[in-house]
Amino acid sequence: MRLLQKKQELENIIKAKQEQMMIPLSESTNELSLYDEHPADIGSELYEREKDAGLLELYELELEKVRDALERLDAGKYGLCEMCGEAIETARLQRISHTTLCAGCAHQIQDKFIRPAEQDVTSAGEMADEGETFLISGHDFYDH
Repeated sequence: MRLLQKKQELENIIKAKQEQMMIPLSESTNELSLYDEHPADIGSELYEREKDAGLLELYELELEKVRDALERLDAGKYGLCEMCGEAIETARLQRISHTTLCAGCAHQIQDKFIRPAEQDVTSAGEMADEGETFLISGHDFYDH
């Protein structure tokens, strides 16, 4: 079954990542000591280490979702939408085997990203509206 294969695959990836993370940084760089290394020289290795830690966390979350899907399968609830109770589309289950929502319900609860006000693009013309001028040496900056 696809869920069992996905579970086994994720467990293998997680185990490999955990083993890789257990190797001391000095061993992974083939240096006898990090004492004489400039901090910039070790920056790439540190970046990779932190990236691997983030990936490991994502893989563990994915594995948790797959385990939940297997529990739903045992309970006879796999393939049913948690919101509306209807069957989840086959194509959706093939793409996202651990999904708990049909496409319609997933679309309804999907976050609508709204850019924060402080990130709005402001044109130079809007900044120079009437009454919003500033003086330089006693003269209006926008006055010709």
